[in-house]
Amino acid sequence: MKKTINIFLLLAVAVFSLWCTGDLMRKNDQATILAGAYDLAQGRMQNPAAYYQYDKTYVLYWTCAAVLKFLPAGTSPVAAANISLALMFWSALTIFVMRFRKELSPLALLCFLSAPAVLLNTFYVNSSVLSSAFLLLSAVFLLQPGSRGGWPAAVFFALAVGSRADVILLLPLLLWLITPFSMVGSFLRGWRKNLKTGLAGSKHWKLLCAGIFALAAGRILCPGGGEAVDPFFNLKMVAGYTVFGFGAAGLLFALYSFHLSVRAAKGRGTFEKLYGLAGLFAFLLPVLFFIPQLHAPRYFWRGCEAVLLLAASARSPVWNFRSAKVIITAAALVPLVLGVRLPALNQPQITASHATLFPSGDGFYPMGGTLPFMLRLRHADEYPVDHNQMVWNAVRQADFRFDGGHSIKVLRTPMFGYFMLAASLRGGFAAGIDDTELSNGCFYADSRSLMRDDPKTPLRSLDEILALPAHFVSPVSDGVGVLEFGAGDNRWGRQTRLLNRLFAGNEYRVFSCAPVEHPPRMTVVFSEQPFDGSRQDDQFGLYYSREWTSCQAPGFFYAASVLPAWMSLQAFSGSGQ
Repeated sequence: MKKTINIFLLLAVAVFSLWCTGDLMRKNDQATILAGAYDLAQGRMQNPAAYYQYDKTYVLYWTCAAVLKFLPAGTSPVAAANISLALMFWSALTIFVMRFRKELSPLALLCFLSAPAVLLNTFYVNSSVLSSAFLLLSAVFLLQPGSRGGWPAAVFFALAVGSRADVILLLPLLLWLITPFSMVGSFLRGWRKNLKTGLAGSKHWKLLCAGIFALAAGRILCPGGGEAVDPFFNLKMVAGYTVFGFGAAGLLFALYSFHLSVRAAKGRGTFEKLYGLAGLFAFLLPVLFFIPQLHAPRYFWRGCEAVLLLAASARSPVWNFRSAKVIITAAALVPLVLGVRLPALNQPQITASHATLFPSGDGFYPMGGTLPFMLRLRHADEYPVDHNQMVWNAVRQADFRFDGGHSIKVLRTPMFGYFMLAASLRGGFAAGIDDTELSNGCFYADSRSLMRDDPKTPLRSLDEILALPAHFVSPVSDGVGVLEFGAGDNRWGRQTRLLNRLFAGNEYRVFSCAPVEHPPRMTVVFSEQPFDGSRQDDQFGLYYSREWTSCQAPGFFYAASVLPAWMSLQAFSGSGQ
């Protein structure tokens, strides 16, 4: 019965996820990775340090490069890479589930599959999905009884760490899972002999050496790699990401943690208690490491894997609290179809479609309603869900003027990766310039990055940039497009400086045709000409009104905030995501 349920759950979720996988551009880092992979496949790779975390994800770059190397003509490189990595992940998870069909709890598998931190990141290129595929394959061999499977486990673990370095956080848990307390005692009694004879044959040493080798290889391949820790803490965001990212897997994680702490407390003697505490710490580590730097719900993926690995091992907690199982099952299933619409904190509404979206480092996430949101992402290249698709649609259609070295100058913003990919696909390069290098002729930038404040990566010369003449060189969607600075006029800059001030740095979109009904969020109507109820701005000369008016005449525009007021920068004390 357990085997049948597991297979049914896996097939249902895998088929739906693969059906939703296509040409989705989900985040800037994805574009940077694809740019590096395409350059690698074409044999014209730049300095590895130019690519996003190459030292920590080099296996991901190599894998995507292998896919793009044999890309048929006319095939979208984004779709090809997305589908290839999705197939690798679901194939590896299928092997894992079949291997542990007798041990694995259907509830643990359900929580893993339904966690938005996992499910919403299975159908686009990212380091988590590939590293998870290799990690699961490593566990298939590692958790075999006896000394069998040590070398394959080590190889797959090295590939997992090379795909995303933070997989190393699961090394203590994996070692603990294959080390019963009786083995610890025998090792301590003859530790000198074991150190001499165990290096070649022990799974522990092979796994440990594989992880160290993979980390060292990254530093050798890219000596100028970025930092491993990026502190960023906001209690409100941690709470939101936990509820709508970790989901039911978070509940099971808490339950397993409690079980491990009780087991440690009941240990006989000091050494057995310490052994139990070591297991508890190893289980908590993948989550504790990311709490102070929780940029996106996806960072709970490693915690979800910890739950799955523990559930598949001989250390899996045994508990028969039916009510707890029912609650966790409901917490896993209900948010798949139902979400929360929250225009204001005191106006919660249950909805089966278009749950309120919240920002993260990986784009927008829904407050529940995971499956309907996946359907929206399936068509996001045509009907954008957030700024990532809008910026990519603009950049890939932009009319760039490459210089003699076949490169373009691009202002460094959080959207720079899209320019890297667009330039790579045209056989060129995007040369990033800082906002202190504005006197070096014409350059390009996406308009979205200039229509908001970003406390995390602020543009120190924003006003100076907006004072430059500019014009769009791409299609424009809701005010989002690609600008060439150093050519054109100052109309867009005047408009943007005014709106940035009126929206207090919060992100907004600009529309040319006002809807008949008042939008539910803050709006500003503006024009070059006066209109009823308007006032003229002394600095920029534009006429505007914060009061809603449904003007349909040419020359009238309105801007509307992207997020509700309770998600503003001011409310979140500068989260700025």
